[in-house]
Amino acid sequence: MSFGGKSLTKADIERRRAIHEGGCMACIQRGIDMAGSGYVQWHHLSGRKHHDRTIGLCLFHHQGRPMYDYTMDQCRDYFGPSLFHESKAFHAEFGEDEVLLKMQNEILGL
Repeated sequence: MSFGGKSLTKADIERRRAIHEGGCMACIQRGIDMAGSGYVQWHHLSGRKHHDRTIGLCLFHHQGRPMYDYTMDQCRDYFGPSLFHESKAFHAEFGEDEVLLKMQNEILGL
């Protein structure tokens, strides 16, 4: 199996599974539990295809797609800025890539 042209190792596959089942790194900071929701995606930081530099982000924070029948404005009010639509505001509120990666790795026990 490959993703972004790079083959996934067993460790990569396990990391992706744990991220998909876990929470969104932005939502966690707002006290929103997205674990097990099916909305958390695997996001590669800084556009790199290094599978160990990935974090969980929900559909709204990752792709700017509304969830739970909320409008875009309701999502913005509840979830905060999305990385897709407002990357500077997203990083100002939730942290830069290295902060988010450290948070994700701590949650995964790495």
